[in-house]
Amino acid sequence: MKLLFLLLFLITFSLLATIFKKQKKIFICFSVVIIIFFYLFLSINFFYKENFYPSKKINYYNMCYNYYNLLADSLKEYKTYISDNVNITKSFFAKEEELSLLDTSVYKNKVYLYFGITPVILFYLPFNLITHLYLTDKLLVFILSCFIFLLSLFLIKRTYESIIKTNNIPMNIIVLCIFIVGFCNLLPFLLIRSAIYEVTVTTAVFLLLTSFYLFYYYLNTKNSTKQKVLNFCLSLTLCLSVGARPHYVLFIPIFFVAVILTKYIQTKEIKNIVYSAVIFLIPCLIYGIIIALYNYIRFDSIFEFGWHYQINEHLQDTFKPSFNDFIIGLKNNFFLLPNMNETTFFSLTRTSGHRIGNEYISGVFWTCPIILILLYIPIFLKKIYKENIYNFIFILTILITTIINIVVLNFYGMIIRYIFEYLSLMLILSIIIFLVYINNITDKLTKNFLNLLFILIFVYSVFINISLLFCKENFLAHDSLKNTCYTSIIKILF
Repeated sequence: MKLLFLLLFLITFSLLATIFKKQKKIFICFSVVIIIFFYLFLSINFFYKENFYPSKKINYYNMCYNYYNLLADSLKEYKTYISDNVNITKSFFAKEEELSLLDTSVYKNKVYLYFGITPVILFYLPFNLITHLYLTDKLLVFILSCFIFLLSLFLIKRTYESIIKTNNIPMNIIVLCIFIVGFCNLLPFLLIRSAIYEVTVTTAVFLLLTSFYLFYYYLNTKNSTKQKVLNFCLSLTLCLSVGARPHYVLFIPIFFVAVILTKYIQTKEIKNIVYSAVIFLIPCLIYGIIIALYNYIRFDSIFEFGWHYQINEHLQDTFKPSFNDFIIGLKNNFFLLPNMNETTFFSLTRTSGHRIGNEYISGVFWTCPIILILLYIPIFLKKIYKENIYNFIFILTILITTIINIVVLNFYGMIIRYIFEYLSLMLILSIIIFLVYINNITDKLTKNFLNLLFILIFVYSVFINISLLFCKENFLAHDSLKNTCYTSIIKILF
């Protein structure tokens, strides 16, 4: 009931924003602050909450504790392994005084970090060198989550404003969109269990959204020098994202084609097109050489990332995803119904079917129904193509990137952080389409009806996402909580 009162407050707040249009920036800023404080609350209070703030020593916790800080220490000593004096074990959970090796790679009796090196280069090592403290996974995921949220809003704002000619969007819709993006993009689920997996995902998505932001300005910049700088930075952020999530390498050719196509439309000069291609490929070559050398130093092969030497009960080097896995992933990640229970109304549902990557999840069509508007995207793209070719290229690039993420990640499992990687992009596209659509409606009755419908979608979406966030199935994944934190929150909300 208290959660419903909270939702009513947010709706009333959004309606006040419509009444006091001149203070719209204040309402928008206040909405953003509410979401950021919500993220902070989740980060500080859940999943080894004592490991939020930076510390003078590396704090250990099960499972997958602080691997990035171990690697940062090793790199300072010009080593690429995190340990060379441990008893190798294949158990998921080691004793408290021993090292848990889950998802590390062991080669020639040395333990290596299996995950990409980008977070260490960008965050952990510089932070340690400057402050002499160790950055925590939880704090980093919180910071990256805030930037992901803000970048999502910036992309939505810049895109729909470049498409519409006159802004006729009701202010309450804009405010509620901010809350939907903040509450329903699955970032809160990553914040309540921030560890090494969440670090690599939030790092990659942050860099990808930064790439989109740079690409937007590349499309809308006529100054040749600025375009070259944007082109280089765009390519660099994309390459760095590959160092966090290897399959992001598939996005590089998508952006490369988009950049070259843009330059062709703008100049139609072969020399300028070649220059743009070279500038884009330079960061790819540099970071590619760095990753190749890093792999060779560790595993005597430039193509080996540690996959074949990974310690994991699933024996992942023998795992070959099948088309059947993909279909199961699509079915459950999109259509799996949440359970009902007596405590929080909605709860997550256990998935099965993949050999790896099965968690408690619920299908995103049920948890974030506004993404169903993406069924309208073929008509939307056709309309945009006729009006502005640059907006068409930008939207199409986001769409293709989203589809690639959906295809790749559904082969490997049903995990909330996987779903987040494409739902965050789907939500951006959905909000853009909805805002453009409602802006173009001139009939007052139709506009009021859609306004009311959107409020109902907002209430349902936020309610179900918060319910799932604090359901007992989510608690079961985190033994360290001892149930007290979750039960207290559930009592407050419900």
